[in-house]
Amino acid sequence: MTRHFCTYFDHNYLPRGMVMLESLHEHCPEAHVHVLCLSDECHGALAALAYPFVSLIRLDELEAADPALAATRPTRSLIEYYFTITPCLPWHLLTRRGLEEITYLDADMMFFSSPEPIFKEAGAASVIITPHRFSEKLSYKKFHGLYNVSWLTFRNTGHGLDCLAWYKDACLDWCYDVLEETRYADQKYLDIFPEKFLGVHVMRNSGGGVAPWNLADSIMEIRDGCIVINNDPLIFYHAHNFMHIYGPFFSSGLLEYTPLTTTIREYIFLRYIKNYAQTVCFSALPHCADPYIMFR
Repeated sequence: MTRHFCTYFDHNYLPRGMVMLESLHEHCPEAHVHVLCLSDECHGALAALAYPFVSLIRLDELEAADPALAATRPTRSLIEYYFTITPCLPWHLLTRRGLEEITYLDADMMFFSSPEPIFKEAGAASVIITPHRFSEKLSYKKFHGLYNVSWLTFRNTGHGLDCLAWYKDACLDWCYDVLEETRYADQKYLDIFPEKFLGVHVMRNSGGGVAPWNLADSIMEIRDGCIVINNDPLIFYHAHNFMHIYGPFFSSGLLEYTPLTTTIREYIFLRYIKNYAQTVCFSALPHCADPYIMFR
């Protein structure tokens, strides 16, 4: 069974996007990813790579198919416009291309094992959302939303389309990088999903949605060379705030969240950096055999 995923990024995010695409393919060979290219440079690079498991969509193609989306572009900053795209891309793929299921993924992630346990636990649910699982010291961040946009699954069912249509309309109406009581970019709308719609599943597997904001309270172990989070194999890590500084120097992005332990460094970040440094658009980086992760 082909698993359909989608994502979007521009040329500035290309190395991160490639890490996500290649790691997903490694652990989920049946995955097919629909990539919305937010710049011509991104489209050109991915077209040259010619991944057999990737289909490319140009931004002007999506805008032509969705005039309501295109109409919001002059009213929002670039990042706010990108946020607005989040529900529009899966809607396009479900309604215009007739897919039975689509999972949106943020580009700044890396897969460490198969995502199938997430689909298995969701069963026949029409929507899958990812909880932030904020660590106790970061509980104040819940005001930004209980759920994270990093993984969003929508199935082509009545419940799935109703939820996605509402989400799309909400983002078209208001999607700004402003924190309000009930709204924040494309993210805080997710809080309403379980209350408003049937068939919404909140991801329970501790190996999914691992990110800087929940590492502090996670129990991490190494079993047979693999990292296990709260007894679940790590499925994907969301490398939020990760940054290449210069040459072999990188920022883990953890400074405001949690200390960079030896386990996190060796089993998450060094693996991420190795994949990042091997991307063709980053091949000029010297001395990457043992890069140094540096806090900012």
